[in-house]
Amino acid sequence: MAEKTETKTKTTTSKQQAAGDGRKPSQQVLQAVDVAVGAPPTVAETVRTTADTWRNSEKRSKELEALQKRVKTLRDRQGRTSEIDALRKRLAAELEKAEAKGGDIRREVTDQLIGRARKARERVEPVYRERVEPVVKKRVEPVYRERVEPVVKKRVEPVYRERVEPTVKKALERI
Repeated sequence: MAEKTETKTKTTTSKQQAAGDGRKPSQQVLQAVDVAVGAPPTVAETVRTTADTWRNSEKRSKELEALQKRVKTLRDRQGRTSEIDALRKRLAAELEKAEAKGGDIRREVTDQLIGRARKARERVEPVYRERVEPVVKKRVEPVYRERVEPVVKKRVEPVYRERVEPTVKKALERI
């Protein structure tokens, strides 16, 4: 039984860690969206920088030496752990950069959409007031009064009086 409790605790703890660092799900989703939106521009920037580096002969030779050193470190057992940790940190930094860019892009796009929606609303509302509202008042409301209101009075009101009112009365008496 102690083993089951220990296993449950480990599973719960790992699930909590996987779910995030105490942030709300909506915040986690926004972070995921920001990373997804920010990744392409971040990758494009990295590709441009790398291409510029490889075009310059001095920078290219330095980059090749750095890559050879990293490969050598990865082949060495003792250096492998530190190199993997360095790569993890670099990945985390790139993800943070992508998240920041994605957040900026998301906010820009949201602001643009809100602006467009306001402009559309400003164009449509006057036309609606001029053309649609008078037609509704002239054609729809009289038909509603003639056809729908009597049905409501015949069918809904008796049910309301028979079922809802007594229940409300009983509840009020209990209180």
